[in-house]
Amino acid sequence: MKTKTAPVHRSKNGMVSSASSQATEIGADILARGGNAFDAATAVSYCLGVTEPQASGIGGQSMGVVYLAKEKRYFALDGSSIAPYHFQPNEMPKTPLKLGLKATTLPSTPAFYGYLLDNYGTLSFKELVEPAINVATKGFPVTPLIHALIDRSKEDLKNDPQANKNFLKEGKPLSVGDILTQPEMARLMKRMAEKGWQDFYTGEIGKEIVADMRARDGLLTTEDLSQIPVPIERHVLEGKYRKYGIVTFPPPGAGRVLMQILNILENFTEEDIDLDSPYGNLILALAFQLTLRDRKRMPQNPDIYFQQATRKMTDKKYSREVTENIRIIIEKYSETITHLPPETSGETTHFSVADREGNIVAVTQSIELVFGAKRTAQGLGFFYNNYMSAFEYKDRTHPYYLLPGNKPWSSVAPTIVTSRKKPLLVLGSPGSERISTALSQVILRYLDGKQDLSKAIEEPRFHTSDLKKMQLEKKRFSKEIEKTFEETGFDIRRRGSYSFYLGCVQGIEMPNKRNGYQFYGVADPRRDGSAKGPE
Repeated sequence: MKTKTAPVHRSKNGMVSSASSQATEIGADILARGGNAFDAATAVSYCLGVTEPQASGIGGQSMGVVYLAKEKRYFALDGSSIAPYHFQPNEMPKTPLKLGLKATTLPSTPAFYGYLLDNYGTLSFKELVEPAINVATKGFPVTPLIHALIDRSKEDLKNDPQANKNFLKEGKPLSVGDILTQPEMARLMKRMAEKGWQDFYTGEIGKEIVADMRARDGLLTTEDLSQIPVPIERHVLEGKYRKYGIVTFPPPGAGRVLMQILNILENFTEEDIDLDSPYGNLILALAFQLTLRDRKRMPQNPDIYFQQATRKMTDKKYSREVTENIRIIIEKYSETITHLPPETSGETTHFSVADREGNIVAVTQSIELVFGAKRTAQGLGFFYNNYMSAFEYKDRTHPYYLLPGNKPWSSVAPTIVTSRKKPLLVLGSPGSERISTALSQVILRYLDGKQDLSKAIEEPRFHTSDLKKMQLEKKRFSKEIEKTFEETGFDIRRRGSYSFYLGCVQGIEMPNKRNGYQFYGVADPRRDGSAKGPE
């Protein structure tokens, strides 16, 4: 097994960490030119739509946690996409819509960054989108990861004329090192740079999208696009893990999952949760399983969540009840657990940005599955999302039941860890329900294991579902740990040693004594990213 090292960077003037080196460079350059974190986030996002087209883009949705340093204020910016108003519930399909234009919800990413920039940015939209236009025009080298993902989706991409032209060559995926250009995307962004981001919804671009929908049996109409999905500033979900604060994303995101996992683990000692031991990993696996089971049992309407008297998943008393269940399970299997310590013990993308003033933006954005609906907007270049697959299709009482104008369920959990009420870590990851489990492992290794952030992100990772289906990175866990998982009923599937499937944590450690009072950026080696701050 070849060991991978996380790309890192140190700077006293801010930091960007993303899953694309081109996007990171662009964001760092914006900070160097005097832009703030909100300017840099906008530039990074538009570039990611070009250099990570399989994961996100202006055809999808964006969700973020924001910290305004001057006001010392946190908020969650909910940029959920919206189900088409033309959709009729009495025509509900038997299976979730995943492919083609019917699978597409109203894209919210352009409105998300339009709002962020209009309210908190300092530079012009045109200035911030120009770097992405250059990358789309000149192209960039295809990486092994992008090649593999094109190859995985090639049969679907062949059926889209524009995707076939840009991503395939004579029916075969572009090879590693080939230059991927996206002239239609460049044209789209040039128009937006000249006319403003609103043109995506109510201008010529919006008209082209509606025409494309009509021609190819999509559901979005002029009426849909006229309902510009301006993001909502929501209260963040706040809690504590030991002496540290946790600030994360509320419903419709999955910060509740991360919070409950950490609440459960807080009932064990730091020695218990040794992630190099079978015992520590079993505790973590059971916490994952039981928490994800609770999330399915307790869906929450985001519009009334904070008005409720009880919020069970984030309640520490409830977490102690779950902990007792875990102790009973462990005791039951204790004879088979090797080396017990003493009793003392997607396809989404994420980026994190912090500027020299201490403003923070942590955004998870997506087009849902890899290459979304597997169809591009003809003449406009971007991939349509397939968020129609992220609704509940059977239970009409479910808060995320597929209704016209409703918002999809999401697993995002962009997070800020605080120390003494000041931001310490900025984290997030793609990966659907694996987001919170990936983040919790990094947080545990950093806070309890006292590991450097780069080491905490590099370390082996696993995930288990509510049904005990486990995915783990092969050759990176000891035989004793794997044996413990098997003997306690987990169904193991082994992924790559640094698996794309198991998340991609982009992190920033804010200036503190531990790092010499510098911004310390880390990019997950599981994808193509980098971290960089202004010199």
